[in-house]
Amino acid sequence: MQDDKKIIEQVLQGNKEAYAELIDRHQTKVFFILKKMLGHSQNHQDIVQEIFIKAYYHLSEYRSNYDFSAWLYRIAVNHCLDELRKQKRTPSVVQAEIMLVDRHTPEEEYLEKEQRLFVRQRMLTLEEKYRKVLDMRYFQYLSYEEISKKLSVPISTIRMRLSRGKMKLRESIEKIAKRGDSRQ
Repeated sequence: MQDDKKIIEQVLQGNKEAYAELIDRHQTKVFFILKKMLGHSQNHQDIVQEIFIKAYYHLSEYRSNYDFSAWLYRIAVNHCLDELRKQKRTPSVVQAEIMLVDRHTPEEEYLEKEQRLFVRQRMLTLEEKYRKVLDMRYFQYLSYEEISKKLSVPISTIRMRLSRGKMKLRESIEKIAKRGDSRQ
């Protein structure tokens, strides 16, 4: 797997298809940035596309001595801030209705929080090598490549640990569900 900087070089040399790999690598994290900053919205996919289009057109301004993901996430954060400013300037009845419909009830938010806590508790029962990659992928929203670099292991190992970790976590949760006791 090529690193981001090599892919950027290819894109800048005219290989527009190479940009798709950058999108694949970073779209999940960009999506979660949006979700965190803008809350629940029906147009997240459109905004993610806008961010990647903006990054594409400004790719020549990217300095290779910086981490591409940090540069891209800065674009995403700035775009979200622009969206928030737009929403403040142009409140509409439709937007207000969407926000009301999209809002979770306190009960739903509580249940989601409890589910996350339960999953975290079950993760504590896993071996550290599985727990680490699951946490990095699903709670820190890191890409396979980022996890691989942080743990200094090949990406194939990361994929294998994620797969086995999810399987072990699922088995642990199913075992608790069969007993009907969520405190274990």
